[in-house]
Amino acid sequence: MNQERFKKIRTTLNNSIGFILFLVCAVAIYNKVASNDNLNEFGDQIKQQFYTIGFFQWAVLVILFVLNYLMESIKWKLVLAEFNPTSILKSFKSVLVGQAFAFFTPARSGDYVGRILFLAPGNKLKGLAQMAWASYAQLLITIFFGSIGLFFNLPFLPWLKWVGPFMVAAAWLIYFHPGNFTGWLKKLSLLQIKTKLKGQLLIFAFLKYCVFILQYTWVVKIFNIPIGMLDLWVALSVLFFCLSLIPSIALTDVVIRGQLIVLLLSPFYDNSLMLICLSTIIWAVNFLLPAIIGSILIINYRIKQ
Repeated sequence: MNQERFKKIRTTLNNSIGFILFLVCAVAIYNKVASNDNLNEFGDQIKQQFYTIGFFQWAVLVILFVLNYLMESIKWKLVLAEFNPTSILKSFKSVLVGQAFAFFTPARSGDYVGRILFLAPGNKLKGLAQMAWASYAQLLITIFFGSIGLFFNLPFLPWLKWVGPFMVAAAWLIYFHPGNFTGWLKKLSLLQIKTKLKGQLLIFAFLKYCVFILQYTWVVKIFNIPIGMLDLWVALSVLFFCLSLIPSIALTDVVIRGQLIVLLLSPFYDNSLMLICLSTIIWAVNFLLPAIIGSILIINYRIKQ
């Protein structure tokens, strides 16, 4: 009798775990957005700018959002292919669920937790290691273009422009290291991936980077902000470079992003409110929207035995 009761309790818990995780994510997302400094200070002005965006303009933003996460989903699918093959749809779903957890965790570490929920029990730890390769590829692309941008747009600490090339060289060597470790580091060789896969990850990381640039470019066009494309792209490369090196949760990310974009674009456009609206809309599309979708997708989650 006790065994049957325990089994019934375990089944009930297993069936409700997805809904519990949904509630945790939903409450956390709501609290983080409600306490956001930029939204509290400029909420009315930001809402007014949201209302000026037409259906077609929103449709393009949504398409770019899908392309952004499609690139990330393909990277995730590629690193899982050898030990945990999955469809692009399941990969897309797990990436969005990862965003729900990343939204309120330090340094977006919850992204790892959200993604490995859908892996087989014996593959979760390896999934963490493989995801690190996908993230590293994105970081490598970001600091490569960021180091170029630092030479053309760096309104603070000019000496930093010389740091970029050294970071790129070091990151590149580490990324393409063959991983033939010996001694106590030998276990690290087991986490190594093929050079071909590293190249594929870089290609999709570059495509995702381009989508990021297009998103900002499109919102600048929507708001009729008079900034040249080259100046904008250079400033954005520095912005992405700085954000990649600043550990933050998605809540503070929108504040940091807003302040940085004002700093980097103020030499070309002095309306700081519009620049904050620009960064907030991008944040809402790239981080808030997928977090909301991801929290909904997790409702049907069940613990794999």
